[in-house]
Amino acid sequence: MLVEKIQKQNVGNAGEYYIASRLSALNFVATITLGRAEKYDILAISPKGRVVKLSVKTTQVEKAKDFPLSHKDECGQSEDFYYAFVKLNNFTKDPDFWVIPSKVLCPLLKNSHEKWGNTLNRKGEKHGHSDVRLLPIELTAGQRQYYPENWEKDVEKYYKNLNQLL
Repeated sequence: MLVEKIQKQNVGNAGEYYIASRLSALNFVATITLGRAEKYDILAISPKGRVVKLSVKTTQVEKAKDFPLSHKDECGQSEDFYYAFVKLNNFTKDPDFWVIPSKVLCPLLKNSHEKWGNTLNRKGEKHGHSDVRLLPIELTAGQRQYYPENWEKDVEKYYKNLNQLL
């Protein structure tokens, strides 16, 4: 069943509820903050009593190769903070998701954006200011120069990996 494009807020909600349901299935106590915590969408306690915080980024698009973030996502890393990226795949198959520690993601975004800022655009001019940061799940030819050579291999270890939260 192919679903029409749904409202952005509903796409975000669907991703948050999906991740919360997966955590619950692993015996986490998970709660969705409903916008009450600025940076975190889900607060959870693992079966071992470990508290984890997650920010969830969601796309409905099946063919999406990256997720947009902001300059704010370059900082705020901590041992208990993770990002979950959810592709809903137009609701035609099960969602794909990646759970990446903030300690990995924040420096990756910062370094890749700095590299991008130091290269020239199509007109041969230095790139202008941008608050947008992209996290590729699949690198395109134009992105390769900004991300670590092994990024595509690294991102595989975060695919559907909720066990790292235990």
